[in-house]
Amino acid sequence: VFLEALRQFQFRVGDDNFCLMFVSLVPILSQEQKTKPTQHGVKDLRSLGLSPKVIFCRSEERLQRDTCNKISSFCHVPPQSVLSV
Repeated sequence: VFLEALRQFQFRVGDDNFCLMFVSLVPILSQEQKTKPTQHGVKDLRSLGLSPKVIFCRSEERLQRDTCNKISSFCHVPPQSVLSV
């Protein structure tokens, strides 16, 4: 219900007045930053009609540039909108 309210709200206020931010965990397995949890989370949001403009990635280490670019590419956001926290 809450996500549907957000979806309707974004249309009511307009794209310039709505900024959806997504927070995701980027785990490190075998010395590699894994992007699949983030990709799947954004895919699920998009299936509900919501597209994040900014993605905050939680990780034990700062995101590598390749990881940031991969998330950007698969989640349809500019690389500067993928932030490591």
